[in-house]
Amino acid sequence: MLPSLYIENFRLFDTLTIKRLGRVNLIVGRNNAGKSAFLEAVWLYVSNASLSAIEDIIIARQENYGSDSRNYPNLLSSNPVRHFFKGHKIPDLTSPGFTIAIKENEAPLTVKTAAFIVEESIDKKNIRKIEPEELQNSNTSYFDDVDIFVISEKNNVTQRYFSEERGFLPITARNSFKIELPSKPCLFVSTQGLTDTKAAELWDAISLQEPEKDVLESLKFVEKSIVGLAFVVGDRRERVPVVKLANQNERLPLKSLGDGVTRVFHIILALVNAKGGVLLIDEFENGLHWTVQQSVWEVLFRLAETLDVQVFCTTHSRDCIAGFGKVWTQYPQTGAFFRLYNRNQSIFAEEYDIEALADSLETDVEVR
Repeated sequence: MLPSLYIENFRLFDTLTIKRLGRVNLIVGRNNAGKSAFLEAVWLYVSNASLSAIEDIIIARQENYGSDSRNYPNLLSSNPVRHFFKGHKIPDLTSPGFTIAIKENEAPLTVKTAAFIVEESIDKKNIRKIEPEELQNSNTSYFDDVDIFVISEKNNVTQRYFSEERGFLPITARNSFKIELPSKPCLFVSTQGLTDTKAAELWDAISLQEPEKDVLESLKFVEKSIVGLAFVVGDRRERVPVVKLANQNERLPLKSLGDGVTRVFHIILALVNAKGGVLLIDEFENGLHWTVQQSVWEVLFRLAETLDVQVFCTTHSRDCIAGFGKVWTQYPQTGAFFRLYNRNQSIFAEEYDIEALADSLETDVEVR
């Protein structure tokens, strides 16, 4: 479990330090305060900057749009991963790039650029990293075949991703170069929720097992008559979630019951599948009536402890914060709450304990 987090030069962050993280964390702040970027930083750190995490983040933000290399000096500078860096620009070889760590200088994950050259002999081929000083001091044509890569470094392991030569071709192992580092499960529930394809995959993983009961019970917060759920093949061959109600013979599409029940389904389904890892929820309250939110928080706190999941959520809703605060008092060692705010184009964090949050809500102080 992450006890704290340090971020430098990622997205809109210059430097940001969160001194204490809990098992269930709620992050608040106004628009453009960095809430979603904070979730992405956690995602990258926990996944060790896996290629799938990078791709999912880029697609979720639609940052693969408008990356026509004709508008840039080379293929690498047009790569959508440039948006991860401060100023939306791939750093040069002398730049430190961005860093995410538990604490400053402690087991950092650093993403930056580096130069590599292929050195061939009679019996082998070696790909060697070239330090910037070596490249700058060379006056020969020895480095004509150098390729510049976006890389990550953590625990003395280097992973190579996209290069100046290859740019941002479809993200596959064929077009990127990396060593896969082991990582914890990390699931992300966006503001729109899970896709039906992802939900079906996660449902299959727990079907007819104990976690299925937790998911079905949580749906009753919104619709008490639900007695069963399954995925069936729809008209377009996609798999669609349907439910059985106690008072209905016909199976009904889950989404016909409204946004609230679908949101609860996605959150708890992702939670039970994130065992031993991390769950990220952007705008927790989407589709949820305020009367339901505290019940969902209670499940999150309880199951996060049981399943060893660390949860990170964002919200704009005061009702959501109030529900979180009430449940936090029942699990005082489990939660953490902080607000991000933008001051003079720099992002800062204000951390609250249980008493400070309760006082702020009681006196109607702005905490969102």
